[in-house]
Amino acid sequence: MLGTSISVSSQESWSQEKTIDNIRAYSRMKSGKDYYEYRTVFTVKSSFRGAVDLVFDIANFKNWLPNCVESKVIRKVSGTVLLGYTVTEAPWPASDRDAAFIVTKRKEKENCYSITMEGKANDYPLQKGKVRVHDYHAVWKITELAPDNLEIEYIASFNPGKGAPNWMIKNSVIEARIKSSQNLIKELKKREDS
Repeated sequence: MLGTSISVSSQESWSQEKTIDNIRAYSRMKSGKDYYEYRTVFTVKSSFRGAVDLVFDIANFKNWLPNCVESKVIRKVSGTVLLGYTVTEAPWPASDRDAAFIVTKRKEKENCYSITMEGKANDYPLQKGKVRVHDYHAVWKITELAPDNLEIEYIASFNPGKGAPNWMIKNSVIEARIKSSQNLIKELKKREDS
């Protein structure tokens, strides 16, 4: 599962959409699907452990993920596996999206952790007024290049459901990926300063 996710990033078919503040954002159509997958890559000076802990802190997502209005841990399976839930505000005229997912933190190498989020749409009751995200898969890969010098890569794909055209979802998600990377950097710096 994880090996496939990480090898996806080495494929040559990514289209670079934007670069802002050293954050590179890419997209491409997901193979065999009618929706996009997204990738952002950036470097940041921060504590390796602090970055891993922040990305694994599902309940805190609402404080730094753009348009995330709710985030919580539904169930702690173990110290490295959680069942999480988020609600993301969608641009008009689309309905807000919600997602339930298993989050797994794994040490890949001495200097690399991955945090994988695998959609579990049926593991949490449907919520009125929300469109449940299906086929959700995301991987945060945090690599310590040198002490307090990290590369963070995020790859995600999801079936956004009905109600909004693909181009609107794509534009919104690319902007959100850039903003979430900027917010993550700010949150890491805020934690380091406190």
